[in-house]
Amino acid sequence: MISSADIPEPFESYSGEGPYVFVSYAHADKIPVYQSMREFRDAGVNMWYDEGIQPAGEWVEEIAHAIKKSAIFVVFVSPRSVDSRFVKSEVGYALSENKDILTIYLEHTTLPAGLSLCLQQFQSVFVSEKNWQKKAGATLLEKLNEIPKLEKETTIVDRGPVPVDHGAELWKSWDRVWMVQLKRGLQNAESNGIHSENVISSSQTNEIKRPVQETIPDKSSILKLRGRPGRGKTRHPLAFDVSINEESQGQTDFPQGNHNDYYAGTFSWIPSGKLSIWVPYAEEQRVVEVEHGFWLGQYLVTQEVYTQVMGANPSFTDSESDLSNQSLPVNNVSWLDAVAFSKALSILSSTQGTLPAGYEYRLPSEVEWEYACRAGTSSSYYFGDEPAQLHNHAWFRGNSGKKIHPVGLKSPNPWKLFDMYGNVREWVGNSFVNTLLNDSEQDEFRISRGGAYMKTAVECQSSTRSTNSLYHRFRNLGFRVALARTNNT
Repeated sequence: MISSADIPEPFESYSGEGPYVFVSYAHADKIPVYQSMREFRDAGVNMWYDEGIQPAGEWVEEIAHAIKKSAIFVVFVSPRSVDSRFVKSEVGYALSENKDILTIYLEHTTLPAGLSLCLQQFQSVFVSEKNWQKKAGATLLEKLNEIPKLEKETTIVDRGPVPVDHGAELWKSWDRVWMVQLKRGLQNAESNGIHSENVISSSQTNEIKRPVQETIPDKSSILKLRGRPGRGKTRHPLAFDVSINEESQGQTDFPQGNHNDYYAGTFSWIPSGKLSIWVPYAEEQRVVEVEHGFWLGQYLVTQEVYTQVMGANPSFTDSESDLSNQSLPVNNVSWLDAVAFSKALSILSSTQGTLPAGYEYRLPSEVEWEYACRAGTSSSYYFGDEPAQLHNHAWFRGNSGKKIHPVGLKSPNPWKLFDMYGNVREWVGNSFVNTLLNDSEQDEFRISRGGAYMKTAVECQSSTRSTNSLYHRFRNLGFRVALARTNNT
């Protein structure tokens, strides 16, 4: 019997200097784990692990931040640990951040199919191997030494408070106030039957000279925004206009038509174009380029497809028949589950030679999703502004009977995408904010788009969005995948 005295004392985690390794070992035997980490530490490997997090601390945030900043992710695997939701979440987040992963098998372990697919591309060692600790330590040090020396030695120098140009800040604030008043004047003028040109000219009689810091939407843009869901009620960016580029013949090496995947089914080609987005916190509109065309799944990922790729079906269903569930959309999946599926599908298709070179399966970004949903339209729905027509296009509160339905039974949008407005909501990748800032930095929360079987018609428009933790799972939340260029192509 093992006593507490047999367990090696834990040592101080990452000190905050230089690159480090994130270590995951939930539900694994601590004796070989701690012994191994001592070997790594003595070899000069910096490590971060969660022993130091206080019970009342922001546990999820600290774990996510540590994984994001790590140079490599190490996971100790045993039969108990692979059943741990903590390990699955940590591995999923490391995969979503494109971290290199080293898997250390404490004993023979059969991984779930999806996890096995995702981890097989990375190095692994078994503790039963001779000199395994030396091999693993060398791998870790090699990865840490790839970090540029300048980055290792960079320290933050406190140079005191940054001087603020209060005059410039005042002008920025005044510009925002001026634009808000201008738009209110336009709206009031329209409602009272007064020509908006008179409102604009009268507001310009003061001839105030000031630096222009913002982009002022024109009258047509303002009118398009009126009545849109969330207008005046949200601080989130809101898309309202779409334009499609004329595709040149040489833009892609592949035919601009459907793509068929053995597992995931048929994908529609989405041409490049532009999406106009209103940014409420900056009081301006911005145009975002969908620079490259891509393919998007015509159907939500079904329970059958998810089970074939990942080896398990996490979905909640009201039906007692497993056979009737196959064409239902997979649900009760977290954002991390959706990312892991996309990576596993990429690996599986690449192994079978069906993945186009330079492409990968991934979640569509929020910009890509709405651009594809609208299919060149600027109305509330891709079929117009009349909610009464929604019953032909989506499963929502008015016709769903409070349950999900097989995919593809309703009319698709002009680009042959089914169930964009109903059945289940859909996880997406980078948000509008990430795209606008050209930044992938995210917190714990992620965006889902589209309507769902318990949403009202007004809640199923092209602009509908929701926010949830990347760990959350709900019966009305699923996803579809995109086939798009990798970042380095």
